[in-house]
Formats: sequence, structure tokens, C-alpha cells
Amino acid sequence: MNITEQHEFINNIIRPAWIEIDLDAVAQNVRNIKQYLGGVQYLAVVKADGYGLGAVETAQVILENGADRLGVVMLDEAIQLRRAGITAPILNMGNIRADQAYYVPEYGLEQIVFRPDVAKALSHAAGAKSSIAQIHVKIDTGMSRYGVRYDKAAAFIESIINLPNLEIIGAMTHFPKSDAIDKSFALLQIERMLAIKKALVNKGITIPLWHTANSGATLDLPAAHFDMVRVGLMNYGYFPSSDVRRPFTLHPAMSVKARIININRIRRGDSVGYGRRFIAEKDETIAVLPMGYSDGYSRKLSQVGQVLIKGRRIPIVGGLCMDAFFIKITDHPDIQEGDIATLMGIDGDEEISPHDIARLAGSVSYEVISCFGKRLPRVHIRNGKIVKIKNYLLS
Repeated sequence: MNITEQHEFINNIIRPAWIEIDLDAVAQNVRNIKQYLGGVQYLAVVKADGYGLGAVETAQVILENGADRLGVVMLDEAIQLRRAGITAPILNMGNIRADQAYYVPEYGLEQIVFRPDVAKALSHAAGAKSSIAQIHVKIDTGMSRYGVRYDKAAAFIESIINLPNLEIIGAMTHFPKSDAIDKSFALLQIERMLAIKKALVNKGITIPLWHTANSGATLDLPAAHFDMVRVGLMNYGYFPSSDVRRPFTLHPAMSVKARIININRIRRGDSVGYGRRFIAEKDETIAVLPMGYSDGYSRKLSQVGQVLIKGRRIPIVGGLCMDAFFIKITDHPDIQEGDIATLMGIDGDEEISPHDIARLAGSVSYEVISCFGKRLPRVHIRNGKIVKIKNYLLS
């Protein structure tokens, strides 16, 4: 980081806690995934603000490096991308009400459908704009979240296929358990989709894009690839679990960092933080980092989590506060106020991954990376240089 970048960084990061996003890592991940897929289409999921890394910023890089489509789960997310100038196909994989159908043709979106009232509303909305509403029929093969039940799916598709200004371009389902060792239920879901496809073909109905695979199935279930896969977490550098195959390299794209803002030297018997969960048995040196559970850093890391400073693991002590937490640096007298701690990411030869945090917090890596809050500015880096600092509170 040169002097100009340092000046910009300091001026834009008022609170000394932030998230760094390596866009080069995202680009390399997408290229690796694309190469692995061969001719199968690639939908990149950028929901939840790009899993916390910035939807617009990551989407642009993802598309530049080979993804065919983007996926979101609400109209607002799709509209944000369109307003940012993104013209690639965007599939809204979330449910909409019939009275929201207008937004689909208005912003040129693709939309999942599994209810007749929504299908008819999309047909009407597209007709009013002299356009075609492109839809993907969502089929519930076992997730029990969204979708027409698999044993009713063929009949549902037959019932809507001739609606004017409506084009069924996709049929999809979702796996609740594709990244575990036991793939039996996922294989059953594939069989259900194949049966639906066969029933439709027998009636002369063809749908160009069949897609079932999330990240886990993309890695472990080639039979689930069909015409397109939907990849989320892997775009950002993380495999979905420790049980999946790793046929290519992924590069973590997200680092969470904070500067030490205060150092306290406490005596035997002194306590640290709310609830006095840490009581010193000897004289100790405690540093304070300006991030807490309101920023999405789990309170369950109290007393068990670690951070990295200068390539060393430093333990968290006491309970996490809403806006701060404590680390014990007694054995590291060279650590000073202003030093940078890595809460998630790589420092030297050490790494704290979202999987590591998830294990301690009783969570999953998806939650870990997507829950870091908007009070933490996002610092986007490309070719080793800061290209954007996004401070949600000041924008």
C-alpha cells in the first residue's frame, strides 16, 4: 500500500475495524470453477450482498471471469445489480407475490415460479410491457422450502406452459444435504428430477435449463450438473464442508481486521469484561479490539476464540461486548497499540477460516461470512491496490 493509498485508507476508515476483499482471489476462484465445469453453465450466487463481500463489486469480477448468470434471493438484490449497470442474466431465486410481478419485466429479470397466481401475474405484467417473462419452475424434491411438490410438478408445468408472454427457460430444485458424506437423499432428489423431465419429454415439453447443483453437488455429484450449476460460497474462496472433494484450488477472498485501540495492564484478581468471565490469576496485559457481536462477530467466541497478530495466535479472554472484545497479550510484549489483528484470514503461516469460527460458534461458514455487519467498511483490493472503500454508514 503506497502513501496515497494509506492516506485514503486512514481518511475513509474512521473506526479501526474493517473487511478486506481480495478481488483477484475471487477472479481466480471463478476461473478455476469455470475450467472444472467444462461446458456446463455457471450461475454465481451473489445474494446477501455477495455473502458479505459486496454484491456489485464481486458480481462484476465474477462475470468478467466466466460466470454466465447471477443469482439472488430477493427483488431488491436484483434491482441493486441492475441499477449498478449489470446487464447479465439475473435469476431471482426467492419467492415473490403476484402483486410484485411488475418488477420482473421492468428490470429484465428471470424469476422462479411455483404458484399459478404468480405465473399468471407475470404473464400479465410482461404482456403490458410487450415483453416476455422468463421463468424457472422451482420444484420441491425434499427441501420443503419453496417449490411445487415433485409429484405435482409436471402437471403444474403443463398448466402454465401456454400462458402468453411467459417462457419457461429453467426447472430447478435445491439440495439440503449435498456436502455431506451420505449422498443418498441427494441421489433420490436427482431421480425425482429425472422422472419429471422424462414425463415432460413424453408430452413434448422441453425446458432448456435443468439445474439442481449447489456448491456441494457441483463438487461431488456430476450427475446433478444437468445444464447449469449454482455456485455461491466457492466463488469467495471456501469449500462448503470438509467432506467434499477438492478438485481445484480456492483462494480465500475475505479478511476481517481491526487495530488495537487500548492496552490495559491488570493485576491478579482483576476482571475483564461483562460478567467478569475472566479473572486474572496473575498480572496480565490485555488489549482491546473495536469490534463486537453487533458487527456479526459471534459472542460464542468469548473465552475460546483467537485472533492473529504478527503471525501468532492470540487468545480471546472475557465476554465479547457489543462493540469491543479483549485479547491477552501478556506473553507478547512487542504487541502495541495500533497493531493490526486478523480475526478471519491469513497472517504469516497462520490462518483462521470461517470454518474455524463456525466450529467454535456452533454455526456454519455461510453464516460466519455473511453476518459481518454494515458498520464494517469493505476495502476492495485488486492487483495489490485499493480500488474501492465502501463505508455503508457514510455513503
